[in-house]
Amino acid sequence: MKALILEGTKNIHIADIKTPDCDDAETLLEVSHCSICRTDAKMWAQGQRDLVLPRVLGHEICGRQPGSNKRFIVWPASACGNCLRCNSGVENLCDNIQIVGFHRDGGFAQYVKVPNDSLIEVPDNVPPEIACMTELMSSAINAIEQTDLRKNQKVLIFGGGPAGLMLGLVCKHFEANPIVVEKNPEKISLSIPFCKNGGIHISDVVPFSEFDIAINAAPDPITFTEGISKLNAGGKYCLFSGFTKNVNIPTDLLNEIHYRQLSVTGAYGSTKRQMERALNILENNVPTIRLLIHKIIDLESVPAVLPEILPGKTLKYVVSLGLT
Repeated sequence: MKALILEGTKNIHIADIKTPDCDDAETLLEVSHCSICRTDAKMWAQGQRDLVLPRVLGHEICGRQPGSNKRFIVWPASACGNCLRCNSGVENLCDNIQIVGFHRDGGFAQYVKVPNDSLIEVPDNVPPEIACMTELMSSAINAIEQTDLRKNQKVLIFGGGPAGLMLGLVCKHFEANPIVVEKNPEKISLSIPFCKNGGIHISDVVPFSEFDIAINAAPDPITFTEGISKLNAGGKYCLFSGFTKNVNIPTDLLNEIHYRQLSVTGAYGSTKRQMERALNILENNVPTIRLLIHKIIDLESVPAVLPEILPGKTLKYVVSLGLT
């Protein structure tokens, strides 16, 4: 089969490899579409904590079993089911987690093998190029759940890329009031159609203080300092994106967290339950989600767009494997 393999830093190429063999606990999927995550570009450029090389990347997958018309998305994690994290319902933090596109081969290939219990059937009214973005929405849901978001709360989201916009849409679903802040005017221009359709306000400045929640969907550490300063007493800051530079947290900022009783939490990946919840929300927002697609490309075009995706200059590229 044809696959896109990452061998090392910026060493990625198309290769013909053996179609995976599956045991009784696994399913072979013929990949229809796999959207490109900024994390894929990061792994290409510099690696990632959970990445094991060589690797077929791609964790935002939609496909079908050969010979079947049923379509599935893939919860990309495989958890042990026995550790403390799994028994606490946060299997995305499993001690022995194996992630498709990180620890095991992913969806930038004609076929991918996945655990049987990672499959979630896609409704007929959700196109595959839209369905493959369920994983991104599920990660946004995970972040929102960490903040205990309530109706009518004001949410400050740093970053107008796909993740920030999806966070805004999830906030709207829960009847909160998100504001997305993006400094790059070109990215604002790209994001406006999505924001208009989703009823999300986007700005190049933080328009006021007194937010209940702040979330970073941008890797600049300044988003932490600014976000903390804009929170109400008792507010919450969620680290959704990792930082690209070392963070030097001044003592007065730590004291502000202390005296104003602020909370800081993280969010990484999602659970299968959150994937299922995301698919239900996505099903009701197909026209809006479609506006996240920058371009649909073939597998051979992926290496050329990774340098554009890495600095966050685009919305979502979706890879089509030609399956109809």
